[in-house]
Amino acid sequence: MLKEKVFCKQLKGRQRFLRLIGDSKKLKGLRSGYVILKPKESVGEHNTGSCEEVISVINGSGLVAYGKKSSIKIKKGLFIYIPPAMPHNVINTGKVPLKYIYTAARV
Repeated sequence: MLKEKVFCKQLKGRQRFLRLIGDSKKLKGLRSGYVILKPKESVGEHNTGSCEEVISVINGSGLVAYGKKSSIKIKKGLFIYIPPAMPHNVINTGKVPLKYIYTAARV
C-alpha cells in the first residue's frame, strides 16, 4: 500500500519562498518550491549538488547567471534546466516581482 498522499497547495501570499514538496534535510527525493523575488533582488549563488534542477517562470523577467560568466535571460513562460553541481543565481532584472517554481531531484 502506498503511504504518499495526493495534495494541493495555494501559490499565493507575501512570503519570498514557499516549499512545495520535499525536505531540504533529506539527501534524496524530489524537492520543489515557489520563489518571489522583488525587483533587483536575487536568490544568491548556489548549486544543488548532485541534483538537477528546473526553473519554471510564472511572472516577471530576469537572468539566470551560471558557471563563471554565463547567463540566460528569462521571462514568463520559460523553462530552464540546470545540471547537477552547476553554480547559479536567479536575479530579478525587471520592474515587477519575478515568480518561479523550482524543482530539483537527485540524479
